[in-house]
Amino acid sequence: MMLNEQPPTLGHHLLGIEPVRVSSAVDRKPERSTGKRLHNLRLATEYTSLVSHAPWDLAQIIGPHVFKSNCPSLPRFINYGLGITISTVRYVLFSFSAFVFYAIFYFASINGLHELGRKSIGSGKLPSIDAPLRTVYTGIEAIDHVFTLSTTFSYPTLDGHNPGLSLHGIGFSGIFSASWTLIILESWRKGNAGTIAAHPTMFGLIAQVLTFAFGIPLTCGLQLGCSITAHSPHADNIRIPRAVLVALPLIYVVGYMVPTVAMALPAPSVISVDLKQVAIAFWHPWPAYVSILTTFAYLTLSPFFSNNHRASMSSLRWVYAFAFANASLSHIVSWVVSLATVVVPVLFEERFLGSLHPANVFSVSLPWSGLTVGNLGDGVHVFLQWDYNIGSAGVLIWAISLYTAAHKHLLNPVSSPSLLFKIALLTLVAGPAAAAVELIWERDELVFTETVGSRQEASKASKSTEGSVT
Repeated sequence: MMLNEQPPTLGHHLLGIEPVRVSSAVDRKPERSTGKRLHNLRLATEYTSLVSHAPWDLAQIIGPHVFKSNCPSLPRFINYGLGITISTVRYVLFSFSAFVFYAIFYFASINGLHELGRKSIGSGKLPSIDAPLRTVYTGIEAIDHVFTLSTTFSYPTLDGHNPGLSLHGIGFSGIFSASWTLIILESWRKGNAGTIAAHPTMFGLIAQVLTFAFGIPLTCGLQLGCSITAHSPHADNIRIPRAVLVALPLIYVVGYMVPTVAMALPAPSVISVDLKQVAIAFWHPWPAYVSILTTFAYLTLSPFFSNNHRASMSSLRWVYAFAFANASLSHIVSWVVSLATVVVPVLFEERFLGSLHPANVFSVSLPWSGLTVGNLGDGVHVFLQWDYNIGSAGVLIWAISLYTAAHKHLLNPVSSPSLLFKIALLTLVAGPAAAAVELIWERDELVFTETVGSRQEASKASKSTEGSVT
C-alpha cells in the first residue's frame, strides 16, 4: 500500500465503493519536502497561537462559570470545504439541542403524553398492564423519581403490546450505542485531555434524562469548540491508548448490551414484572458504566499493552468495525421487518400489519399537526421518532465536519457531490450512525497515514542532517 493511500474500511466493503479521494475533484497538492513541511508546521503553530487570543470563547455561549478553563480558544472561522465554518456547525448542533424543547417536550405536553404519564404514575400502575408501578429503587427520593419516570415511559417499548414501537426501539438502540462509541473514543484522544470533551459521563447521563436528541448534539458541539483534534488533527493528538481500544468492545457488551438484553426479557414469562422494572432502571445509567469500565481498563491494562502504532491501528479498526456493525445491523433489521409487511404481508398476523408498517414505525408527526395520542405507547413512539431523528442528524453532521476538516487541513477540500452521495448511500443502507462511524473511521485513517509519514520523514531528515554535520 502506498504511503498516502487510505485502506478501505468496512463501509467500503459492504457498499462496494471506494474511499472518497481528493484527487477525484481537485488535483492533489504535490508532495512537499521535509523542510517545507517543517516550515509550514511552524507557521501553523504561530497562527494557532495568534488566533487563540481572538475575542471569542465557548464560555461566551454557555457561561464563563461553567467552562472557564476546560475549553481553550480555537480558531473561529475554519472552512470545511462545503461552504461552512466551525462556528456554523457548532451553532447548528446547539440549535438541534434547543429544538428538542419544542419538537419533543412541548409536543409531548400538547399531544397528551405528559398527562397520560402523570396519570399512570398517580395511579401507581404500569401504563400497559395491570401491575403495580415500582417507585422505590435507591431510597433517595430524587433518584427514585427519575427512575420511576424512566420506567413509566420505557415500559411500553419493552412489553410487546406495541410492535411498531418495539421495532423502532431496536433501531434506536443501535444508533445510540454507535454514537456513544464515537463520543467515548473522542474523550480518550490525547488532544482532548483537560477539555470538556474528556468527560463524557455527565453528557451521557444528560442524554438519558433529557433525551439522546439533546445530549448528543450538545456534546458534539462542545467538542468542536474545545478540541484541537476537530480542526488540526494529527497522529499525536488523535492517538488513543491501546488498552482502551482493546477493551472497548467487551466493555460495550458488559456495560450496554447485557443490561439491554436484561430489560428486554419478557415478563412475567421469563422474569417478574417487578424485576423487569428494576432492570429498566438499572439500564438507564449505562453511559456511566461504560465510562467507569473504560477508565478501569486503562488503569489496569495499560502496563500490558504498548502503544505500538501498528497494533493500535488494528485495535482501533476493530472498535470501528464493532460500532459500524452495531449501528448497521439494528438499522437493517428494523427496516427489513417493517418493509416485509408491505412486500410479503402473509408472513405476519393481521393484527401486526398496521403497527409494523413503515409509515407507522418511521414517519414523524409534526408538533403543529394537532395530533392527540390515545395511549402512552403511541405517545412514546412519537417522542422517540423525534429523539431518533434529531440525535442522528446531530452525530452525522458532527462526523461530516470532522471528516471535511481533516481533508482541508491535510490535503484539499473534498468533492461535495461525491461526499454527499456517499453519505446518502451509507445512511440509506446502514443508517445515519453507521455513516458517522464510517466517516470518522476514514478521518482517522487519513490523519494517521498523512501525519505519521510526515513525522517519519522529518525524523529521517533530522538524522541525516546530524550525520552530515558529524
